[in-house]
Amino acid sequence: MNPPRDVLVRFHEIGLKGRNQPVFTRRLVENLQRATAGAGVESVWAARMMVRMRLAPAADWSDVSRRAAQVFGAVKFSLAARAEPAYDAIERLLLETARDRAFSSFRVSANRSDKRFPLTSHDLNVRLGDAVREASGARVDLVRPDVDFRVEVGREDAFVYTGEVPGAGGLPVGAGGRVAALLSGGIDSPVAAWRMMRRGCKAVLIHFHSFPLVEGRSRDKAKELAALLNAWQYDTRLHLVPLAGVQRRVILETPGPLRVVAYRRFMIRIAEALAAKEGAHALVTGESLGQVASQTLRNIAAIDQAAAMPILRPLVGMDKTEIIAQAKAIGSFETSILPDEDCCALFTPRSPSTAVTPDEIADVEARLDVPALVAEAAAAAETHDWHAPRARAR
Repeated sequence: MNPPRDVLVRFHEIGLKGRNQPVFTRRLVENLQRATAGAGVESVWAARMMVRMRLAPAADWSDVSRRAAQVFGAVKFSLAARAEPAYDAIERLLLETARDRAFSSFRVSANRSDKRFPLTSHDLNVRLGDAVREASGARVDLVRPDVDFRVEVGREDAFVYTGEVPGAGGLPVGAGGRVAALLSGGIDSPVAAWRMMRRGCKAVLIHFHSFPLVEGRSRDKAKELAALLNAWQYDTRLHLVPLAGVQRRVILETPGPLRVVAYRRFMIRIAEALAAKEGAHALVTGESLGQVASQTLRNIAAIDQAAAMPILRPLVGMDKTEIIAQAKAIGSFETSILPDEDCCALFTPRSPSTAVTPDEIADVEARLDVPALVAEAAAAAETHDWHAPRARAR
């Protein structure tokens, strides 16, 4: 038996998109091509209610599956052997597959998507199960079998496979528009950006730093996190924005308890200016309700008043334990916990206000040339880009 070369890529949410489904499947195909470029994938294309991949004979399935598992939109992958859609060919392939495995119990799970095929899914289960039982001597176990032989019968092909690799789920990156994500360098914000990517958004990353008032380690962390997140969205832009000039002005005019909210409002305005240039339609932050002083409901409301764009907070209802678990799962945790200098912690008292009022913050900002400070910081942003290889469409 020749090694299997066909990969069946299953999706779920994409299948609910009705007439818009082709838009999402095309994006999934493109993302799979890019994610697996150079790994021996000969072709990727959309088929009925799935995407298919064809591997070169020398392709390393472990490498392909590892890369493909980071492609949002795909729920699971199966390396399958192909046969003609005729019963004798399917049975022959199934028995060849069974001979390559050791098992004492099994089940057959057949699915006939082409209703013109003369046998129903149940008929296939019974007949193919009998064939495997007679050839192997193993018993049928429908609940906890040693191996589950999956059979898919379509109009032009039939497939046999025995395992599935979990995918990342969600929607294909690029199908949901563009957002600008504030990247602090801590644990939360990379997870927030990742969760928006999983909803199909491309995320432009914006990191605020206080260099030269402090060391530049946070900028290095931001670059590491951007490179890591690029594995999930293939094209990533990072803006490194100096906030020191703004902070110098704020500390002269702002009482200590109000400074964190003042900083955050400036960050929102500067991020909006950069987002507009990038064609983004919303901002994303890693805020979780009540986690720190700036994230109380009243302070979040005060911060939002400075925004013209929607501010999305995908972590707002998560606690720290949940966020840490997600950070570890996506691989950002170890970088996020490296020591650096949080720009919002600079010149901030030990007890910042948890309930800044609109009048208080308006009084502070009336003493500052807000538009000039925003424009100056945005113009001073340093930009870095990461790109995955582009595969040639087939």
